[in-house]
Amino acid sequence: MDCNPKFGNIAINVTKNHPLIQLALVLPWQILFDLVMPDLKKTAAGKWWLGRNLKIRIHLGVYLLQQLFNKTDRQIEYDVKDNAAYRVFCGFGIVNNWHAPDHTKIEKFRSRLSPETQKNLANILAAYSVKLGFSDPSDIDFDSTIQEANMAYPADSSLLKKLGMMANKVSLFLNKTILDGSQQLVVNIKKIGSTARAYFFLPKNSIKAVKDEKLMALLNVVEEEINPMIEVCLSLDESQIKKMPWYQKQTINQIRESAVQYLKDVRTFLIEGSMVETKRLSFHLKEAVCFTKGKLGKKYQFGRAFQLGRTKGNFLFSSECTSPQMPDKTSLASMMQEHEKTFGIVDINSVSTDKGYYSGKNEKLLMQKCVKEIGIQRPVNIKKIHPKPISMECIEKLVNRRSGIEPLIGHVKHGGQMGRSRMRSDKTIEASGHSAVLGFNLRQLIRHQKGKYLLKAA
Repeated sequence: MDCNPKFGNIAINVTKNHPLIQLALVLPWQILFDLVMPDLKKTAAGKWWLGRNLKIRIHLGVYLLQQLFNKTDRQIEYDVKDNAAYRVFCGFGIVNNWHAPDHTKIEKFRSRLSPETQKNLANILAAYSVKLGFSDPSDIDFDSTIQEANMAYPADSSLLKKLGMMANKVSLFLNKTILDGSQQLVVNIKKIGSTARAYFFLPKNSIKAVKDEKLMALLNVVEEEINPMIEVCLSLDESQIKKMPWYQKQTINQIRESAVQYLKDVRTFLIEGSMVETKRLSFHLKEAVCFTKGKLGKKYQFGRAFQLGRTKGNFLFSSECTSPQMPDKTSLASMMQEHEKTFGIVDINSVSTDKGYYSGKNEKLLMQKCVKEIGIQRPVNIKKIHPKPISMECIEKLVNRRSGIEPLIGHVKHGGQMGRSRMRSDKTIEASGHSAVLGFNLRQLIRHQKGKYLLKAA
């Protein structure tokens, strides 16, 4: 019996009722084109009109599918080639000479979009849901969440050993390319490794003084071995660095930017017992900070904070990340500005937040915005009279409603890169957080289109 597949043309019928087709029909493609075009016109030479034409409809469709299903570049490339509905969503039958883009081109297109643009793409879908009658921006809930960066736990012992390995990597490259035989650099990586192991394999019940002594010994060894390497890296001029491979260039720049200060900060920590603000948590990330929210199983989290707002109908919008910390108290004003920018000037019936957003200034801000029900939860020790008192029944309603944003944040985290990003730079990590919100809003549009969620009348 012949079990081999028979090759030939196969017709696959994609019906109009398919969820992706319904989504493609309702999306404001022209508005999305206008949002991404300014970024696509930013090229190194400034002549964006030269070269092969970019079929934006294909790449934008692939980008939206990637965020909708949280796919990697290679996964979405395979799926677009394999899935007929994906092809139609990406413009098959609309775009002349349609083709499935390679994963390298998918990554290049996404990287050209700035974090601000990816935030606007997410927010424009929340605004468009209002026009479709799926959402109501007059009732808002705010909350913040932590996006964990793509980095290892920033233990000083591990970072010191990594710094030694980085210096060894650069020394081997410079010995072959720039330095002559009389100026060979040698980093004793075995000595660093053995000293690090002496710290790593200390008994668990070792006292703090013994641990600090071993860590100080590791610091002294690393400093002794890499100081000549640091001096050479600092002496290199930009023309020499520019000719190097990107991976060597990246390592040299990390050593130039952070090695000297990091060694000083570790020594200060061991002597004084307190961490200074300039201490780096990662050599490849500058904007990763430590959060201690006291969550079960997450004593420390390393990454950046995002501020999210929810409208009635369960669509989310995010604000620009002006800093990695984005404190709740100082972020309410920017979230209200983002709400006005996204949805225009609308009458706001109610705003609810948790206790982290409370301040007299924030309550006055919502009063100025003519918010009818101000639901900023107050700490129990606040004796100041509420500027616009509301009934206990209304307070309980707003508290219960605000808690409803928590499971939505969970969906954003598990359906995208808001939980832990796969990206490896500050810019792309921030962009992946906004694109996770975009993916969530796309999934919400599909749910509304299928009639699985009905917006209750006010």
